[in-house]
Amino acid sequence: MPTITFQGQQYECAADEPLLEALNRQGTKLPYGCRAGSCQACMLKATRGTPPAAAQIGIEQKLKDRNYFLSCLCRADTDMEVALPDPADRYHASIVFEKEFLNASVIRLRSSRPEGFVYQPGQFVNLLKPDLGLARSYSLASSCSDNFLEFHIRLIPDGRMSGWIADTVENGAFIFVSDAMGNCCYRKDYNDYPLLLAGTGTGLAPLYGILRDALGSGHRQHIQLLHGGLNSEGLYYQQQLRQLEQQHDCFDYKPCVLNGEAPAGGVQGAIDAQLQQSLKSGQNWRVFLCGDSDIVNTMRKVCLAHDIDQSEIHTDAFG
Repeated sequence: MPTITFQGQQYECAADEPLLEALNRQGTKLPYGCRAGSCQACMLKATRGTPPAAAQIGIEQKLKDRNYFLSCLCRADTDMEVALPDPADRYHASIVFEKEFLNASVIRLRSSRPEGFVYQPGQFVNLLKPDLGLARSYSLASSCSDNFLEFHIRLIPDGRMSGWIADTVENGAFIFVSDAMGNCCYRKDYNDYPLLLAGTGTGLAPLYGILRDALGSGHRQHIQLLHGGLNSEGLYYQQQLRQLEQQHDCFDYKPCVLNGEAPAGGVQGAIDAQLQQSLKSGQNWRVFLCGDSDIVNTMRKVCLAHDIDQSEIHTDAFG
């Protein structure tokens, strides 16, 4: 049974148990997110020993070369000494300059764009709070034309990261931002195809970035955005989206509420039902689905049932 040394303590790790689970089961507090190798929040560095190749899948080469690996994918086959990532290797320092509640459960956080930080609208990053060993994934709502980064943070009851942002973070505070990840992004070769964007809650964040990227790229075909909430109070950015609708003839925005009266121009009912109505138009859609993972999976099945090719369905499912 391999022995893992972390912060001066030794831990046993069964060969069939992910290192992340083994260490946290024994009292450590390693950060994690999806536990499936996608968000990379659980990344560690091997300071002695070699991590298995399977634990480095999806990691950029410069970090592989420095022995970084994903602890959720690591089934150790030899003794190793591991450490938390060096923020200088993986994270960019960013300064918060605006924090605003968009509704009772969503905070807009804007921070400086670090020098050399490259991303595509719709990608996500990990935000790190080093002193707590805490990392969480958030999608970027900003566009590359912005000189700042924008996040829409959903407040989760007893959530450590969202609670810290809501209660403690003030203008002038530093946050640490990983490199951007994900491929739920607009593509220039989509210019001649209609786009169907659908999401719930803070799933609007990546969709808003994708929408602005498409419009800024001179997209010529129809763009429809469906944004769902439990009720009208759960929606946000209606004014900004209506303004874009007035400025661009190709774009239309349709808010959807599950309960209560829908806002003007919106519909009452489940977002997947409205998605189905849009798909019945028979247009050759390119589809972007974002938000709660269960709802995203439901909407994806609706798209497949309407013969949308899976290669033309892009998702950002929040775990």
